[in-house]
Amino acid sequence: MKINWKARIYNHHFWIAIGIVFFTNLFAMAGVSLEDVTSWSKLGGLVFDALKNPNIFINLCGIIYLAVIDFTTKGISDSALVMSRLQTKSTTKK
Repeated sequence: MKINWKARIYNHHFWIAIGIVFFTNLFAMAGVSLEDVTSWSKLGGLVFDALKNPNIFINLCGIIYLAVIDFTTKGISDSALVMSRLQTKSTTKK
C-alpha cells in the first residue's frame, strides 16, 4: 500500500471528506439527527459510544477506508504522479 500521506494530510479536501463520511454515517448508525447533538459533550459521547461498539467501529473504519483509497489506480496505492509530489497543488506557493 503506497499512499502519499504527506500530500493528503495537507489537503483540506481530504479532511472534509473524512469528516463528512465519518459523521454522517455515525449519526445514521446511532439513529440520531444533527438537531439531536446540541453540545460538544453530546458529540463526544456519541463518538466514544461508537468506538465502544464493535459493529459501528468496524463500519466506520470501512467507510474511512473507502474515502482514503484512490479508485483511479489499480489496487489501493496512489498513482506515480501523486507519489512523486511533496505536497498538494493547493498548498504550493505560486
